[in-house]
Amino acid sequence: MTTTTNRDVPRTEPGLRSRETPDTTGHAHNAAERPTVQGAARIHAALDKVTHPVRVDPLLVASGILAWIAFAAIVAFAPHSPRLSQRDITLIDQSSTFVAVVGLVIAAIAAATWAVSTRPGALGARASRRLSHGAAWLLGATLWAIFWEASTATTSLLKPPYFVAPQPIASRLWDDRGILSESLGNSLQLLAVGFILGVIAGVTTGVVIGWWQTANYWVHPILMFLGPVPTLAWVPIIFVLFPTAYSGAVFLIALSVWFPLTVVTRAGIVSIPKSYFDVAQTLGARDRFLVLRVSLPGALPSIFTGAFMGLCASFVSLTVAENFGVNSGLGWYLNWKKGWGDFPGVYAGIVVLVVVCGVLLSLLFRLRDWSLRWEKELTRW
Repeated sequence: MTTTTNRDVPRTEPGLRSRETPDTTGHAHNAAERPTVQGAARIHAALDKVTHPVRVDPLLVASGILAWIAFAAIVAFAPHSPRLSQRDITLIDQSSTFVAVVGLVIAAIAAATWAVSTRPGALGARASRRLSHGAAWLLGATLWAIFWEASTATTSLLKPPYFVAPQPIASRLWDDRGILSESLGNSLQLLAVGFILGVIAGVTTGVVIGWWQTANYWVHPILMFLGPVPTLAWVPIIFVLFPTAYSGAVFLIALSVWFPLTVVTRAGIVSIPKSYFDVAQTLGARDRFLVLRVSLPGALPSIFTGAFMGLCASFVSLTVAENFGVNSGLGWYLNWKKGWGDFPGVYAGIVVLVVVCGVLLSLLFRLRDWSLRWEKELTRW
């Protein structure tokens, strides 16, 4: 009589079949291949979207709308803090009505979108997606706005004049709209020139050192030592090497874009599978085709990542560059207002800078989505 131990019994996980399963006659047969999970997951996701469409949380949306109405009421009727100076009180009184109207307009837009989302059709579905995605931001932004107004204009919990209420900032944006528009135009022109030159130099350098080993041997160590040097450290050298402050500012912006784009582009070129080049060479492709039609498209996701990093770094370099010899621009405006102690003006310039940076990043994301639409089913976005 033979005893069977646990070691003699083939162990498989529940719900899984082994590749070879012994039958009753002692002969092994091949088990059926496990079906791919990706196709089934896509089918289930599509069916789930049909059977469970996007739903709007009514409590969250209603809370956001009522919070914006409450913000407008606080701005319009709440008393001012006695610790505020007369100048701050004057600025607050000048724009309180405008800020309150802005709060009511946001609440009205949210209510109208909510009403449209209840209607059938493509417009209702689009409004539902927008509202369900932004309902939390609607409420969160309102709570922040209420705290901002209550902690500055109403109670002075945040110490003036370093912290400013929304009304003085809105007043300064309106009063300085002319000089802000001119400064914004000059900054965008300077940023565009420096960013485009940095992108061209970064992509070119990244492709060269990623493709040719000799160039990588000589350039990559220099890149590792000079690239991380802060932008501000180049200012003394710029005054010596460049004849004008404008050309020096362009160099600073281009340099801040060049380094991250070069590093990421090189990494994208190196990470392309060798099989792509083998297949192309088997079909008769030459080096120019391999660089332009295989390497660059394969490294395009990495190039866009470097462009995002370079755009953020270029804004830092822009504010630094416009403080040295440039007579206009958002960085010059911020430095000018800071010199006069005009904190509402400083915050107004920061608001414009934040809005412009957000818009440019959004446009770059849309360009990335359009250019890499072929990759959307392959990666998680």
